[in-house]
Amino acid sequence: MSWFADKVRKWEASIDRRAGLGAGGRVTAGWEALGDDLEEIAEWSREAQARLEVEVPDESARREIMLERSCVFTEEFGEGDILVLRRLYRETGSAEAVVRAMRENPGRFGDPFIEDGVIVEIRRPRDPAAFSAASTPREKQIAACFCPLSRETHGGLPKEYCCCSAGWYRGIYEGVFGRPVDVTVDESLLAGDGRCRFTIRIPGVQGR
Repeated sequence: MSWFADKVRKWEASIDRRAGLGAGGRVTAGWEALGDDLEEIAEWSREAQARLEVEVPDESARREIMLERSCVFTEEFGEGDILVLRRLYRETGSAEAVVRAMRENPGRFGDPFIEDGVIVEIRRPRDPAAFSAASTPREKQIAACFCPLSRETHGGLPKEYCCCSAGWYRGIYEGVFGRPVDVTVDESLLAGDGRCRFTIRIPGVQGR
């Protein structure tokens, strides 16, 4: 699968930059032998996350690696929506105006809001009906998560894995506001929380 190959190569390069040449290959060992079975790939991903902890003991470095591994909004949907929001911010200087516009396009941007000077994203479930009907944490995770590997894994993935989703948001907000953005994972279904919540901090921007 080309999407998976692209993600692994991106991940490997990011690991090498932070842990030295060859570390990425040790973490991603065996991926080329994988077929198209998502359950098999998910199990490999769980084991690879454990290898990542060995190769990169520093938690902040692992966080950056996972942020860089993320899917990219503009690669999936193009730059058009981001450019519209960037122009809106340049014209208004208002983060609230941008967030309102994002809420008007929930299929692309969900329902962000500003709270205490930061932008908050509470991830909409992938399948809202299934999420409402779910009776176990595992069922909720499967219904909520957009990542097919997270849905397929049975051994569990660490909360750190959700930094990949945080990277998705970082790409969006850096594209809109044109400056470095910090995204943290506050709550995660992988960690046993009832939802996935992210905080986006953009110095000098929020709350205006």
